[in-house]
Amino acid sequence: MLNKVDMLNYKKIMCLIILMSFTLSVVYSQKLTQREKWELKLKVYEKKDSLNPSPSNQILFIGSSTVAGWRALEKDFSAYNVLNRGVSGTKMVDLYHFRERLIAPYQPAKIFIYEGDNDIALGWSPDSIRNVFIDLFHYIRDQKPNATVYVISIKPSPSRLKYKDALLRTNKLLKDFIEKQNNAGYIDIYTPMLQDGEIVPDYYREDKLHMTSQGYEIWKQEIGPYIKK
Repeated sequence: MLNKVDMLNYKKIMCLIILMSFTLSVVYSQKLTQREKWELKLKVYEKKDSLNPSPSNQILFIGSSTVAGWRALEKDFSAYNVLNRGVSGTKMVDLYHFRERLIAPYQPAKIFIYEGDNDIALGWSPDSIRNVFIDLFHYIRDQKPNATVYVISIKPSPSRLKYKDALLRTNKLLKDFIEKQNNAGYIDIYTPMLQDGEIVPDYYREDKLHMTSQGYEIWKQEIGPYIKK
């Protein structure tokens, strides 16, 4: 028989399962706009936080579907207080727009940021991506002055090879900026995902954009040391 604490936790879990099931049913039964999908995702995160408030000193991951799709992230680093708050389809400007909902509620010791794939594909220039990131960085510095901020380079993707020059230019601009900041760092994920300078097909799903578990294993190896230090 469950005690009162176990029963309370059980009820929280069941409420979250019901909420997520409802959210998925809405997504699949209607053709939602991107912004409506974002709103549903944000509400799921907010509900999770209300049912199970996270302690301070989290390790917060924010960004697009590459972050959201790292479903094993919290399990991969179960010894640490890792929070995955990725939202598929976002750009750097969307992170800035949702900063009060994706960053403000937490008291992170470290923040890992990944954006740029969607930005470039939708026509944002490397300079504009860098400029929005600078605004986001200064917001974090103002609101979370003790948090270490890491920007993860844009990964190579088979489906977006035509954007390679803009991708590399964006990575360089982000690197140049972040390396001049205190309590911040740049993580090169682009190079480790190549073998002999070539893309590895096994790292990607059929859409040639999103990653397989093998691709995320590279991320685990490369980003893990920054989580642990």
